[in-house]
Amino acid sequence: MIEVAFTYDFLPGIDENAYARLARKATNMMLSADGFIEFHAHRNMLGSPHVRRTSVWESFGQYAAFAQQHEFQNIAAEFRTYVTNLEVTFWGPSPLLPNPIKAKE
Repeated sequence: MIEVAFTYDFLPGIDENAYARLARKATNMMLSADGFIEFHAHRNMLGSPHVRRTSVWESFGQYAAFAQQHEFQNIAAEFRTYVTNLEVTFWGPSPLLPNPIKAKE
């Protein structure tokens, strides 16, 4: 399992409705992609970066196949017109702590 984390800031004065439509389109594509598990989006409560969004995939190969689709490439190009300071990080399980630690119920 891998996590793909995007962090970014919004450019000033963007059309927030257009950005939201594009985000929904990308999310809908992920929902039907092979290997997609889940998606999280967070805002930074203290400033920059403004957003961290993380998608979880069964494998890097499945994410790569998704990201190479022509339609997704077009979405990614349009996405860059709304954001700056974009960083993408790929995370895999820790060899020392591969499973999450959870509170007792």
